[in-house]
Amino acid sequence: MGKVNISKYKDLPTIGFQPFGDVVMDFSQHPRWEIPRKVAVVLAPTGAFVTRDQNPNQPYTAEEIIKESIEGAEAGACSVHVHVRDENGFPSGDRVLTEQVVTALRRRFGGSIHIDGEALFGKTFIEMMEPIVEDFYESAAVNCHADFMGDTLSYLSPQSCKATAEVLQAHGKKPLLAVYNPGDIDNTYRWLIRPQIVKPPLAWIVLPGMPGGSPMYDPLGMAETLLHMIRRIKDVDKVEQPCITVASCGRASSYLTTLAIVLGCNVRVGKEDTIYKYPHSDEVTLSNKEIVEQTVTIARMLGREPMTGPEYRKALGMKPY
Repeated sequence: MGKVNISKYKDLPTIGFQPFGDVVMDFSQHPRWEIPRKVAVVLAPTGAFVTRDQNPNQPYTAEEIIKESIEGAEAGACSVHVHVRDENGFPSGDRVLTEQVVTALRRRFGGSIHIDGEALFGKTFIEMMEPIVEDFYESAAVNCHADFMGDTLSYLSPQSCKATAEVLQAHGKKPLLAVYNPGDIDNTYRWLIRPQIVKPPLAWIVLPGMPGGSPMYDPLGMAETLLHMIRRIKDVDKVEQPCITVASCGRASSYLTTLAIVLGCNVRVGKEDTIYKYPHSDEVTLSNKEIVEQTVTIARMLGREPMTGPEYRKALGMKPY
């Protein structure tokens, strides 16, 4: 393409540029953002949902769960969220297997990592609480919800939610307020916060984006949904910086983790909540170590540093181990 004659523009005015001080622009006038330097990276190595048909790399046996949990903790996770499976890979509340996993982690790390788990398995409420009474876990979720998680209806009655929070706190454990949809936040407020059953500081875990959870069909939906849930939490948790952990659920996976770190939240990662490395790819995760390493790298690139187990307990408002 030949040169174009631009002489017709010769009389147009040039840019106006008139400094009114000694510097053109002072970036130091921008206040520093109030984002915590430390971020908790919680590892959920297997959970109750993913089968090996979905991800051939999913750990099933206690030995596999122990191995991947240890590798994830050594890669930078400050807490491990414990689930066990039966011989067919189905979610289980087996106390022997649970104790095997917890004991192995304690022998390896002592109090340098935090151990979280579920108080959901059992034919009676008393059985459900056994892992808390027997001191397996330091914290557990309270799920004030009735949601279709995929094609399975999961729910806890208001009475059971209240009792779970009471038992956890009576045994010195931390209730984690688990929310999958905005309505769960309202349930948590009505059942636990407003009647002052759960004691501050509050600790939240947000689990959107999985089938049946708050939809995240694309990056814009992911951002809008997470912001909406964080704002609704701040409506009922009035501290300046609520303790919110965001799980890397569903297709959003590592992108959701990155946004959560940007927004100053803690993160939960691992093979419990997703099978995907990236939202725009069908590549599945290989190991929990790989996921934690990726998360630690993202956090450090964004100027945040992974917490230790003792730092995480302090952030939750818990006593030292």
